[in-house]
Amino acid sequence: MSLASINQRIKVSLIIPTYNERLNIGILLKQVYEVLKETGHAFEVIVVDDDSPDGTWHVVQEMVSEYPNLRVLRRLHERGLARAVVLGWQEAQGEILAVMDGDLQHLPETLVSLIEALEKQRADIAVASRHVGGGGVSKWNILRRGISWGATLAASWLLPGTLATVRDPMSGYFALQRSVIEGCTLKPEGYKILLEVLGRGQYRTVVEVPYVFIERQQGHSKLGLRQYREFVTHLLRLSWETRELQRFAKYCLVGVSGVLVNMTVLALLTGAGMAYLIAGVLAVETAIATNFLLHEWWSFADHAHRHSGVIPRVLRFLKFNLFCAGGAGIALMILWLLTEYGGLPYLLSNFVGITVATVWNYGMNANLTWETARAERKQL
Repeated sequence: MSLASINQRIKVSLIIPTYNERLNIGILLKQVYEVLKETGHAFEVIVVDDDSPDGTWHVVQEMVSEYPNLRVLRRLHERGLARAVVLGWQEAQGEILAVMDGDLQHLPETLVSLIEALEKQRADIAVASRHVGGGGVSKWNILRRGISWGATLAASWLLPGTLATVRDPMSGYFALQRSVIEGCTLKPEGYKILLEVLGRGQYRTVVEVPYVFIERQQGHSKLGLRQYREFVTHLLRLSWETRELQRFAKYCLVGVSGVLVNMTVLALLTGAGMAYLIAGVLAVETAIATNFLLHEWWSFADHAHRHSGVIPRVLRFLKFNLFCAGGAGIALMILWLLTEYGGLPYLLSNFVGITVATVWNYGMNANLTWETARAERKQL
């Protein structure tokens, strides 16, 4: 029987990107093969190694004769987990494409649940999540938890709708239908390949499977300043190419117009003899109303068009008012704290407060007022 006819029957392709995992890869492959056999599907495992100095690729090569449909791709001139995964997908034959790390921090048993989610719940993407019921991290310190939380928050602000679709968009353990990435041009950077899939892929349903992230027992973590820089670069580029950064620019321009409206209405009303406090309240609400209309017709026109009924529009207006009030409170709090306790000039404190409030307002409105989830989210 030819290799081509065997490959045609492969249902699941598991990609494992590695770098200096000699101590872990042999143990992991043995566990993975036992788990994948339970699915009853024909499968292949592709290890993509970035020419590890410790010879990880050589360990896998020695196991090829013992394990059917095991392959190792040794990359000599390129580095990066996300790009390694994309190379693995290009070589894979399966209808289901799964990804996991090679450091034993992802429990292989979760693979069964991921595959079942794709088949039984007809999901397009199944994500092993630390942030749903039953999931978690084992022994992370406060700093690492804070970095993870901050990265998730940044993703939800720069790619609105992501957090509503996936609670753990930073996960490196997931499976998807091949159709999700077919025809898509993936441009990953660094190590967060799931963000690339969520930002560019074609999907309707995402299922999150709870799992507990295990601390590394052998070897060393690859995370460092370079990886964090690559994450920020990747997130900004993805946000730009999906036009979310342009949307934020529109939001800021509308905000500037709101300031002009506020000042104009305030001047007109006080000039007509109205008390300045009452005039100030009316000026603020007028600016909020004009900002809302501009967002409906420009910044978030795509979403507003999909949900153009009277009731949805009224609900959006109420939410917009609420979040803007929250932003105003944040700006005033920062003004007070930086001026009274930080010793900054009040104009500088006010500028910082307005900047933070703008980011707050955009994030909340983009995720909750105008932006629905990118896909239906379920939990296994």
